Amino acid sequence: MKYNNEGLENIFFESVCKLREDYYFMQNISGRVRWSPKAVNDFELPGEYVDGFARMWRSFIHPEDLAHFDEEMERIRTGKTDYMLLEYRVRKRNGEYVRVRSHGVMNRDTEISPVCCMGILERVDDTTDELTHVPNIYVAVKDIADTFENENASGCLMIVGIDDFKRINDLYTYSGGDEIIKNFALRISKCIPQSATLYRLEGDQFAVHYPYGTLQDMKDIYARMTDEAMDISLSNDIKVSLQLSAGVCKYPDQAEKPDILRKNAQYAFERAKRQGKGQLAVFTREIREQYLEHLRLIEELKRCVRNDFEGFELYYQPIVEPKSMQIVECEALLRWKNGRFPGIGPAKFIPILEETGMMKEVGAYAVRTAISQVMDFSDSLIVNVNVSYKQLKDDDFAEYVLGILKEYQFPPERLMMELTESCKAHDLPVLMRTMNKLREHRVLVALDDFGTGYASLDILQDISVDCLKIEQCFVAECEKNNVDRNIIKHIILLAHSLGLKVCMEGVETEGIYDVAVEEQADILQGYYFSRPVPAGDFQNMLRRSAGHEA
Repeated sequence: MKYNNEGLENIFFESVCKLREDYYFMQNISGRVRWSPKAVNDFELPGEYVDGFARMWRSFIHPEDLAHFDEEMERIRTGKTDYMLLEYRVRKRNGEYVRVRSHGVMNRDTEISPVCCMGILERVDDTTDELTHVPNIYVAVKDIADTFENENASGCLMIVGIDDFKRINDLYTYSGGDEIIKNFALRISKCIPQSATLYRLEGDQFAVHYPYGTLQDMKDIYARMTDEAMDISLSNDIKVSLQLSAGVCKYPDQAEKPDILRKNAQYAFERAKRQGKGQLAVFTREIREQYLEHLRLIEELKRCVRNDFEGFELYYQPIVEPKSMQIVECEALLRWKNGRFPGIGPAKFIPILEETGMMKEVGAYAVRTAISQVMDFSDSLIVNVNVSYKQLKDDDFAEYVLGILKEYQFPPERLMMELTESCKAHDLPVLMRTMNKLREHRVLVALDDFGTGYASLDILQDISVDCLKIEQCFVAECEKNNVDRNIIKHIILLAHSLGLKVCMEGVETEGIYDVAVEEQADILQGYYFSRPVPAGDFQNMLRRSAGHEA
């Protein structure tokens, strides 16, 4: 017997439902959800097939868990993640709430639109985290609420998390990540006084509740935790060093209610993450206001992206040939102007675009705009466009760029893609796949900030590039500092021996310019020539450079 795709899906789903006594669901492109028979039996579902899943299912979820559920659904809806992993309580037909752990995966088409979603709801223990065997988030919520029943209650709540845990999962796989979480919990449990309690919240986040504890007590606990986290062992004898961020709130001074305490500790935790990680932040009202302002900034960026990239534009900085001083290239730099958030620079809004999943859309806008505008500027100018790892890991990115080049009939050898700082060395297979495809079609590749961070010598063994851009920290003092000058000299010698071009960034004075000429850098960029300027101003600058105007 032959089956069509739908028939095979049905057989697969029905087979999975027989494997375990859990609840299963599968959603198709139309939004219709199919539930396993056990789910239909236990919950107030009208049948095996249900339309409008999210609205109906929300009515079953415990009110205290709705915000967390909605937040995860929004992450999935906006394409920030394709994977669901969260715990919440859901009401059965008999009115009893049961705790479930929801695992789900969303499959999307090339436009990031949902195609289908499949998942499982596992029944979980009501009090203990299954992986670490410490009390879970629901126990934390109850314990904190019980504490506030005492009018004279005081103490502290700290939220602590492992920095860059996604990188750990990438390096050691998800099973390795779970082992790290488990061993980490064992190690930090030793740091907790008997009168305090350690809880696992979700993912890599934990909480410490210390009734009658002081801020100094929490700082001491955090210090002991960071020491323990420096040496976490895996079963294959690998040692992992973890960096921790934490946020702490004291009550009742800074929180009069349990939910406010949890929120304020989370605000402080987010502050620690945003301000360089690896630190403990103590909640203040200023932190709360800044965090809420950060959320408002995210929403405004989302609105502007949806509204045809309102407020976004490209500025251009000239890149010159040293001896002739002619502009031979330019770098396209993203800017955003907004009346509600004046003066917000790229250093602030670009990380937000990357964290919230908007960088794919904005990055595509930048590529298209740069190519279309440079077409009007010149018939020979090379344009440099920054590209982040978030863009490169998208399988469609190379095809999109090549499609724009074809649409505008723009010569690929006039487009230089600059790998930015977020392109970490451990993601080399992803970088290579995308960049090699672009280079096969003659698109140029530059390695930005060469000499520091990810842009070190070993990356040249794996990724074929056309240009090295020397990190500005070596350039700033090169006219006075012989060490920096020698580093520049040998980077240029190395690059030229490999047949690569060298761009010196950060050329801001005549003295630095003279060094660049003497050391034979191929092209130069910096304020000595011009700051980044709007497209119209750059076009006028280009005309003057070419001698078209006096």
